[in-house]
Amino acid sequence: MNLSNQFLTEGDEPERTAEEAALVMRLKVFVIMRWVAILGLVVITLIASMVFHIGFSTLPVYVIAGLMVLYNLVLLRQTRSLETMRADEVIHRVRTYGNTHIFLDLITLTVLLHFTGGIENPFIFYFALHIVAASTILHYTVVYWLATSATLMVMLLVGLEYYGVIPHVNLVGFAEEGLYTKESYILAVVAALATVLYASAYMSTAISGELRKRQRQVVQLRESLLKEKTGELVQASREIAKLEEEKSRFLRFLGIAAHDLKAPLTAIQGFLWVILGGYAGELADKQRNMLERSSRRITELLNLISDLLDIPRIETGQIVQEIKEVSLRQVVERSLKDLRSLAKQREIKLKAELPRTLPKILGSSPRLQQVITNLVNNAISYTLEGAVTIRAREGDDDISVEIMDNGIGIPPDDLPRVFDDFFRASNVETKGTGLGLSIAKRLVEAHGGRIWVESPYPESNTGSKVTFTLPKKKETKRRRQR
Repeated sequence: MNLSNQFLTEGDEPERTAEEAALVMRLKVFVIMRWVAILGLVVITLIASMVFHIGFSTLPVYVIAGLMVLYNLVLLRQTRSLETMRADEVIHRVRTYGNTHIFLDLITLTVLLHFTGGIENPFIFYFALHIVAASTILHYTVVYWLATSATLMVMLLVGLEYYGVIPHVNLVGFAEEGLYTKESYILAVVAALATVLYASAYMSTAISGELRKRQRQVVQLRESLLKEKTGELVQASREIAKLEEEKSRFLRFLGIAAHDLKAPLTAIQGFLWVILGGYAGELADKQRNMLERSSRRITELLNLISDLLDIPRIETGQIVQEIKEVSLRQVVERSLKDLRSLAKQREIKLKAELPRTLPKILGSSPRLQQVITNLVNNAISYTLEGAVTIRAREGDDDISVEIMDNGIGIPPDDLPRVFDDFFRASNVETKGTGLGLSIAKRLVEAHGGRIWVESPYPESNTGSKVTFTLPKKKETKRRRQR
């Protein structure tokens, strides 16, 4: 296999399974523990020779420690190469590198034992630590093979020293001289070591195997749940898409139906105005009263149709085409100009608190005027006496507009629903479409703002306050930052 297929390009991050990530992590732990072992070897050698005055040559020990440093650097580089290796190669490479790590350590420990007393050295049982470590990343048959290899290495070392093929290094002051030639002692230590190695191999592979099994089960369960949830999300996405399609179809139907209804009603209203104006002859009082009532009903229907036409226009994003740079102050002043006569008729004071320097915003002037007109008209309609105040404030990122009244207010139970389509508060007796606040909310959100209602609001114990925000132009914000 080419290297380009085995390793990822720079910047790529391989996706690891839990088992692969665990194996790579354990191999890194091997390298770290080997650094600790090298340091411990040097420290123990110094303590044994200088504190306990155990007689043996320390130079071979330091040489072995130096060799361990060299091959651990090589193994460290191998381990780091796994970070960019493709997932399908990781497990095989980890186990190959793991075999190399453990086998090198077994050889090193055997050679080290030769220069530090051989079978007299109690650290001979450290072979068991390597068997336990091997069981965390290697197949159980390899672990038993390593346990057998470790036993044979020790037996070979002991045999060579026993028969004088290689010299024995006695730990003077620690172990009895000639202990390595006593058959009973040799048999006991070798038997104990073999028992410990195979027992360690059995217990550690059993535990590691069970952990890997549980790990795979967890991964399978996670994948099963993920697949199930993915299926549910796909189904939900299809249903949402279907609902969106049905919503679009309904909005198109609503727009067409409302438009088709508006034309004849407008014509009827025109004829009624002609008749009421006396252009078709004199009218009796009873006839005039009936025609005026009919005209008012048609006006209400036309208002409802206008509201219904606004909903599909807003929902389909037609407002975006109307957006340009506008002065919010001028929008508010134009809205109030049309509402002052209504306020005067109801003997309501209409007050405006507008800063002289109010930055321009990006918006649709007619639509924003519609929002303010709806909100102020509501405030006037539901205020028996007192005042309605509209106030604008400039914030760091937006402009807030508040419409406050001291009218009948909104019951607490109705507050969460005031922006719902066709909803009317339970304490309202006057007629209306119930779409005014709903359309205002849609228009404000189409401009990137927010709207909310408080009743009563902190500045008064009665009435309501409707607040909406509109974002300031980004260009304006950049100039101020400069």
